[in-house]
Amino acid sequence: MRSYVELYPQSLDVNSEGQRRACLIKENAATGESTEKELWFIYPTDLPMPEDDNCDAYLIAVLHSAMIMGTDIRVYGSVSRELLSNLTEFQYVWEKWYPELYSLVEIKVEHIRENEIPVNGAVSAFSGGADAQFTSYRHAKGKAGYRTQSLRAGVFVHGFDIPLDDIEGFFGAAKKAAESLDDLDLALLIVKTNIRNIFPINWEHHCGAALVSVLCGLNSYAGIGLIGSSDTYERLPPWGSHPMTDPLLSSGSFRIIHDGSGFNRTDKLKVIAEWSLGIQNLRVCWEGDQSDRNCGSCEKCVRTRMNFLAAGSVNPSCFNTPLCKGHLRAIIPSQGVRVEWVKISKEIIKTGNGVEWLPEVKKLLNRKTKSKLGFLFPFGT
Repeated sequence: MRSYVELYPQSLDVNSEGQRRACLIKENAATGESTEKELWFIYPTDLPMPEDDNCDAYLIAVLHSAMIMGTDIRVYGSVSRELLSNLTEFQYVWEKWYPELYSLVEIKVEHIRENEIPVNGAVSAFSGGADAQFTSYRHAKGKAGYRTQSLRAGVFVHGFDIPLDDIEGFFGAAKKAAESLDDLDLALLIVKTNIRNIFPINWEHHCGAALVSVLCGLNSYAGIGLIGSSDTYERLPPWGSHPMTDPLLSSGSFRIIHDGSGFNRTDKLKVIAEWSLGIQNLRVCWEGDQSDRNCGSCEKCVRTRMNFLAAGSVNPSCFNTPLCKGHLRAIIPSQGVRVEWVKISKEIIKTGNGVEWLPEVKKLLNRKTKSKLGFLFPFGT
């Protein structure tokens, strides 16, 4: 007998924390043994929520894990037909990218929703980082041309890059996010979830699906979810959030748009440099001791400083200390980010901004690459 996963949607629970949507996940092994766990999302009070039996978010959240285990999925609720069609192709993509890790699974659904009409408006994933700020600023200011969406709010998730137990750090980061979005006349919606705690799989693979599982719970508030791009079209390696796979997580009532792949990181910083409060509250750091600010000295902070330099901005206000050569001399780039440093050197040569830093960038690129072992141990393991 083949193993399978069962999804049982729970009734909406409205309490002092907000509106709690949850799903009981029962994993049944081929041996007959079974284990249960609960996936939950907590949304702000007073927002319209999907019907209790709507399992779009739960199916999206569990799919990577099921493909790794090779377990079919049985959904005791409803799923959009368009989403089911898209997830068929979504599985093919990941199975071709990583055939040694992912296998195709069968999805059986109790009820399939047909002919859904999305509501107006859009929400954008908003962590306070450069990609998120670029997408929110670009659409709020109408800078995306015919592609501009009617943006209503930014969605900041507690439980993703900032763990659920870091309450103080998240509060500080959320305060900055709220200030930035308010400057664009946008609301900040805070959502909490335990998805990273119960699916300890490679976050670099799962991040896009996890994010969409949060956003699609807002399909009665907005019909479109924007996700800021990570890479540009000329460099698109397999990744959890990708212009090929993100739209394949769309349903009949909620369309996903992967935004900004025509802009590299330096291009994005040139655009948001026009937004002084956004730059002040920009949060790119994930290695520092304080989750609500940039340490200024980790690899990503230093790389972002150099992106700013190439964009013509010296010592932006999101960093508390000036950039110095010692910052670059402490960096040993991993193989994954080495190409980003090559891009920075090319941008400096192209723009003429920061040419005096080129020798240090070249020295950095000549250093021995860090071990890739960290890639093998995802968050929570």
